[in-house]
Amino acid sequence: MKACVIPIGLLAAILGFSLWAGRYVEVRTDHWIALLETADQAAAAENWREAEAQLQGAYRDWEGSQTFFHTIMAHEGLDEAETLFVGAAAVCRERDDADFHLMLAQLTAQLRLLAETQSASIRNVL
Repeated sequence: MKACVIPIGLLAAILGFSLWAGRYVEVRTDHWIALLETADQAAAAENWREAEAQLQGAYRDWEGSQTFFHTIMAHEGLDEAETLFVGAAAVCRERDDADFHLMLAQLTAQLRLLAETQSASIRNVL
């Protein structure tokens, strides 16, 4: 029985970290999505300065999490989100409401996908 203590402890630690990391990713992506929704509302109201400020705030916060995210996630999904952030910023500078809304919708979907890939669900286990 003593021989099983260390492997079981390691498995419990790995499971605990995985559950925590999944929840952390979910909380962070929910925060960024809220900022993007605020940016979208500002753009719809023709307040482009506020839209840009909200988008930049979300991007700065996003950058702050990238070191950790790159250690626990596939890089392709993160790279796609990065590309969408840059595209949204470019469209925001152009002040194109329709394209900005589309870019934010795509970015939001990508962020939700990132959170989903880290969640503890039967789809991810199988």
